[in-house]
Amino acid sequence: MAGGIRTKLLYQDCDSFMQAGLKKRDRINEEQLKFINSSKDKGFLPIRWEKTSARNVLRYNVSNMTALSEYVKQNMSQDKYFGIICQFQRIYEFCSKTEGLSVDNLILSDLKNLYFDVDKQKLYVAYLPLNEHLYKCSNVVKFLSKLHKSARVSVTNGVVMQKYRFFLEDSMSKQTSKSPRNGGLSYDQLYSLLHDVLLLTVEEEQKSIVTQAPKEEPVSTDTVIVDRNSADDEEGDHTVLVNRKNEECLAFLKDENNREYPIEHVPFTIGRRQENDLPLTDKGTVSKLHAAITFEDGKWYIEDKGSANGTFLNNFVENSERVTKDELASGDVIYIYDVPFVFTVSGSDSATVPVNSDGSKKEPANKKVKRIAYFINSSSKEKIPVFVYPFTCAELSGVIIDRENNGSRHSISVENIACNSLSVEDEAVPAGSRTSLFSGCKILYHGITYTFYEEN
Repeated sequence: MAGGIRTKLLYQDCDSFMQAGLKKRDRINEEQLKFINSSKDKGFLPIRWEKTSARNVLRYNVSNMTALSEYVKQNMSQDKYFGIICQFQRIYEFCSKTEGLSVDNLILSDLKNLYFDVDKQKLYVAYLPLNEHLYKCSNVVKFLSKLHKSARVSVTNGVVMQKYRFFLEDSMSKQTSKSPRNGGLSYDQLYSLLHDVLLLTVEEEQKSIVTQAPKEEPVSTDTVIVDRNSADDEEGDHTVLVNRKNEECLAFLKDENNREYPIEHVPFTIGRRQENDLPLTDKGTVSKLHAAITFEDGKWYIEDKGSANGTFLNNFVENSERVTKDELASGDVIYIYDVPFVFTVSGSDSATVPVNSDGSKKEPANKKVKRIAYFINSSSKEKIPVFVYPFTCAELSGVIIDRENNGSRHSISVENIACNSLSVEDEAVPAGSRTSLFSGCKILYHGITYTFYEEN
């Protein structure tokens, strides 16, 4: 059963099909069916529809594929395991962003209804092309949890697997009858998690490569994370692209999860609409066209575009002065209302602007990105930098670190938004509450100790 739909495997004319039987009154959306059949490269199983006197029959062609439930039983590398999840994240994102498609119509309730093409190293998912979303076969959180329990993974990085396991536990804890089916998990949250855990894997691999590499052959510092198991690289179908040292772009923005957004042309628009250069589609406080970054006469500018809630520079206070059009320097923090981005000019840590209006290079006052605090993970010994307050990151999901200024003094606090295992200096911090932090104090987050330090 898949969300009330019976599925079975059939063999016909040397082909294999997964058949789903629907009720006669279910209305098939033929335009959706055609669209899905033309989108196999996106990870959808091709469908044949037959209507009988008693019911609708959907047959998904799974020839030369293996049920995911069987494929993950073999011992696979940690790399391959996350490659499968990355492929699913792309399908999830495509379905969420495409008008007319519903994530609910993905058949995810059982791993045997998803298929893997071993030759192409590609995941395929069945979709119900219905006018109404009656069956609600999709629950992304439960699907990922089932996959994690079923897969036989050779662990090469225990810290990464532990982080991912905690992510699943947190997501599963939000599965209540009153919550959304996916516990509020969006494709962007899954992307952020994969960005963090895969970045950690690649960074450690690079350290190993640097150690072993001959001195006369310098190793590139570019970090590009792709789905290494995909055969579709020629189509540019990469999973995640992060922390690329964008020498070829003018500048870039970095969000609170350290994701980089290259500014490859100007004006560079930011807003809630999907067509913006930096779309913030899930932020209700952001206007459709909120702000733009421009480059004029050798200088960078941030310009508010008449947003409802305002744009701020280097300090976010709701009643502070909003930006109209202000000059930018490398290291400035732009607040799209309360969403922070660190602006950095490419090429170096300095604020070197590529060209003046006459084509010459210009070097304004040096202003580096200043770290104001950091955490140290006791397990991995990795530092988590804090550049702005309020601060959040995927590694400490469900937690917000904030700072309040009182004249010449200030106080730091941690607020538990949605974490079910958090304590500070051995004192539990339940969800919905906050407590003070001080430099050198220890936070226990899901069994991992983090030490918080303020910079002088």
